[in-house]
Amino acid sequence: MKSKKILLFTLTALTVLVLGVVSYLFNFVTSTSASIKEDIDRNPKVANRMENIDLGEGDPISILIMGLDTRAGEGGGRADAMVLVTINPADKSTHMVSIPRDTYMKISGAEDKINSTYEAGGTAMTVSSVEKLLDVPVDYFVKVNFKGFEGIVDALGGIKLNNVLEFDTYDSEFTDEKMYFPKGWNHLTGKEALIYARMRKQDPRGDFGRQERQRQVIEKVIEKGSRTSSILKFGEIATVIQNNVKTNMSLKDMGQIQLNYRDARNNIKQHKIEGSEETIKGTYYFMPDEDKLKELSNDLKVHLDLIESEPDESNEQADDNPEQNKEDSGKDKEESSEKKSDEQENPNKKDKENDPPQPEEDKATEPEEDTSTKETDENNEDGTTVQEDEPDTQQDQEDEPESQTDQEDTKDEPRQDSGKPNVSEVITKNWSVVPTQQENHTIITFEKGTLDWEEMTTAVAKGTGLANSDMILWWAEGQGTDRAIATVTNKAQTENYRVYVSWVDGAGYKPVKVEVLYENDQKNR
Repeated sequence: MKSKKILLFTLTALTVLVLGVVSYLFNFVTSTSASIKEDIDRNPKVANRMENIDLGEGDPISILIMGLDTRAGEGGGRADAMVLVTINPADKSTHMVSIPRDTYMKISGAEDKINSTYEAGGTAMTVSSVEKLLDVPVDYFVKVNFKGFEGIVDALGGIKLNNVLEFDTYDSEFTDEKMYFPKGWNHLTGKEALIYARMRKQDPRGDFGRQERQRQVIEKVIEKGSRTSSILKFGEIATVIQNNVKTNMSLKDMGQIQLNYRDARNNIKQHKIEGSEETIKGTYYFMPDEDKLKELSNDLKVHLDLIESEPDESNEQADDNPEQNKEDSGKDKEESSEKKSDEQENPNKKDKENDPPQPEEDKATEPEEDTSTKETDENNEDGTTVQEDEPDTQQDQEDEPESQTDQEDTKDEPRQDSGKPNVSEVITKNWSVVPTQQENHTIITFEKGTLDWEEMTTAVAKGTGLANSDMILWWAEGQGTDRAIATVTNKAQTENYRVYVSWVDGAGYKPVKVEVLYENDQKNR
């Protein structure tokens, strides 16, 4: 009887304890959710879209992340960093667009930079300006100040990322902290991550380099924050965000996004807005390229399921010209009939046409496969190999899962179905140089109009011996910002080249290998 009383007392105590913990967590979560919630006025079109978004069904969404140069409890300030994230759980992909803070905008009828919109009109004006710039709706926003950013990273136990640019802050103007960031994998605290993301002047790529690091840090925070282990740190994270983060997402919204959109983080595509630098009335501005901006806007609209992707042009043209197709079909039938009649009258002619061509005695035998084309483009001019530092332990490797875009290494091996001599050993007297048939496109992590792009194309031109103005870039593919491969032709389209370019520390982009492309060679792509 005594033991039953003890058991009953114990169960009662545990029940009270559990209920107390649950009650505390509920009150804590409710109060935290209320303290970070911020609603803004939206235009009717966006407001209607927001009402129809179903996070439970996985509708594509957009989130504007703003990093503010304010401290807890302070107002005003500027949006030091802005990244628009679009998420499509159906194809399990995420797009991230960095918005240069010096982007030229018309604000209240005056010329100004987009990062000043927050100081001039708060969250609503910043969100509206981003929507106007990219011509896509901003569904949700998350704004975090410096202290909140540091606290979130620390609450997650820090982040680990691969740094491609060695630098320190011993003589920096934007911080009094003395820090050193070596090349390779770095484990960063909150304060270190903030300084890493803010540094600009020591980066030869300027603001574009900073944007890249900002996206990298955000990606790592999203990656680590979505892990199951981070749920155990909810209390610590909630304490940090309570006074340092504002969002229009409800607690329910956050839960559904965490549950239904997490797979999209494994395939992240990063974008930069292309444009040029310009000084107006003594003030520096970034001027977006209108044509490229429209292309980026269309890509985002497709990702958000606002428009359908463009149909194949060849099929579209065929559908638009049914009479021409009918006429072409009739011609084909007529030619086939004439050929059949000719074969009946001259039965020996068909046999002769089908005979394989006799090899000419003066032709050289087909050369063995040139293994030089299988070399990677990771070699510098001095023959040394550029290698990326990797985590030392298995646990570190587990901490750094590569996204799908990072795993798509550039390949320069010849295709197995070529059936023709390798370009390095083609006998030129039997082959003629012809322009490639590939349409212009790029698969590269830095974009047209940037300093990286200009330096890369200059190195390509140097490798071919052509002037930039006399070169047409048909095709480019890159791995990070360290290496690139490009297919180019001269404006007369009588010469084709494939150029391998690598980044050499202290010297910039350098051509490390050049190939001449010939007719029918599969490497023309």
